[in-house]
Amino acid sequence: MYTRPSHIKTILSHLVFWIGYFAFLLFYLSGRTPSEIALLRSILFLMLQMIFAYTNVYFLMPRFFLEKRYVEYIFIVLVIFVGLFFIYDLIDKETMPQYRESMARKFAGNRGGPQGGYMSKFMFIHFRVIMNIILTTAIYLLSTAYTMISEANRREKEAALLKSEKLNSELKFLKSQINPHFLFNALNNIYALTVIKSDDAPSVILKLSDMLRYIIYDCNEDHVALKKEITYINNFIDLQKLKEEKQGSVEVDFEKADGGLLIAPLIFIPFIENSFKHSKIEDHESGWIRLKLETKDKLLIFEVLNSIPTSPHSKDAHGGIGLENVRKRLGLLYPGRHELQISEEEELFSVKLEIQL
Repeated sequence: MYTRPSHIKTILSHLVFWIGYFAFLLFYLSGRTPSEIALLRSILFLMLQMIFAYTNVYFLMPRFFLEKRYVEYIFIVLVIFVGLFFIYDLIDKETMPQYRESMARKFAGNRGGPQGGYMSKFMFIHFRVIMNIILTTAIYLLSTAYTMISEANRREKEAALLKSEKLNSELKFLKSQINPHFLFNALNNIYALTVIKSDDAPSVILKLSDMLRYIIYDCNEDHVALKKEITYINNFIDLQKLKEEKQGSVEVDFEKADGGLLIAPLIFIPFIENSFKHSKIEDHESGWIRLKLETKDKLLIFEVLNSIPTSPHSKDAHGGIGLENVRKRLGLLYPGRHELQISEEEELFSVKLEIQL
């Protein structure tokens, strides 16, 4: 059966800990009991404390402590502690009765009679109980800390996964708002060309095909080459220009942009679409748009300036996603790595976007 690397690492770390703990027990008991008794007691103590530790990690902590059933948890732990000390005492009686008697006689001789021997034996047993309490408590605390740390890591991973899923769902939602509007605009332009039987219809259809291919395939990726985004923008502008035979000035400067850099798709189109919609570019006497895109190392700078008509004009009721949603998308894609400045004056609307790629 396949075991994930993280599981293998966990198993190995547990093995290293228990081997080290067994070596400590054996070393500690060997200095106080014969080697064969020390080995047997070390094995038995290790097994008991392993059972206690993993019962705490995989049963008591998840079922009681993490479910905030604290009273029940404390009661069960105390019962286990008491039970373990009865078992420890039974192990001592079964594994070293003769050794305990010899220790009593030895202490009695050293202290001048049975009275001193009984006192020494009592102190010996008392010290042993204290050491058992310390070692068992240490194993309990370590198993509890291990469970708490594991639970904290698990919740952190779940939170990160939920955040990632939320991010992806929000981005997909924003993209779904963007794409249909571009498609509707393009189809409207194609329809206008077919009505007037324009010779430009085949080339425009080819551009629309490129735009659809970009939206359907390339935009499914998290990032695309900047040159593809620029191609899409140029096609979009060409289709917009076909609305009117004569319209205002549209100036484009993409010469200083490094097309090999990667960028999230459809970042700039909402701003460009907004400039065409609100500049009244159809008025070739006063309407105008200026687009500039450049990169400096990993810094991308995008600027849009457009005229604002002096007289009111109707707006498309089925507009794009809106600048507020663009802000949200930028915040999701480039948190802390972008700066967006939008200003509106009497006859000028400007957008400046900087992104650290």
